[in-house]
Amino acid sequence: FRAWSSIVYKLIPNVKALESSLKQFAAIVDADEVLLFERATFLVVSHCQRRQHRDAHRFEKVSNIVKQFKLSCSKLAAQFQSMEVRNSVFAAFIDGFTSNTYVMVEMSDPKIPSEATLINIRNARKHFEKLEKVSSSAPSQYQ
Repeated sequence: FRAWSSIVYKLIPNVKALESSLKQFAAIVDADEVLLFERATFLVVSHCQRRQHRDAHRFEKVSNIVKQFKLSCSKLAAQFQSMEVRNSVFAAFIDGFTSNTYVMVEMSDPKIPSEATLINIRNARKHFEKLEKVSSSAPSQYQ
């Protein structure tokens, strides 16, 4: 998982701009962590961590959980779009972000209303779509 994610990461032409934007987004929504997953494989494209985590394998675990959930949805002829997991300690949101990515926003303040976070995700989409377009139109060193 880690090896494939690092390959995907290296193929992103404007990764520094993407990481900078993820940091800004995480600060705006007061997230502990923001992860960007590739849409089809659910490999981590990039992430911003503002709070330490004990589990070094959490990216792979989240990826596997979501892939299994997506598979269950497709067996029921339903399409996975988003997911919210919430308890008394944290809240996590996974949502379609750009045409090629999903975003996961993890927060340790579960009192922040879901609607506020979902609106912030929706509003950030336009900016990240622009970053994605710039990156796809830029010449790649691998072409």
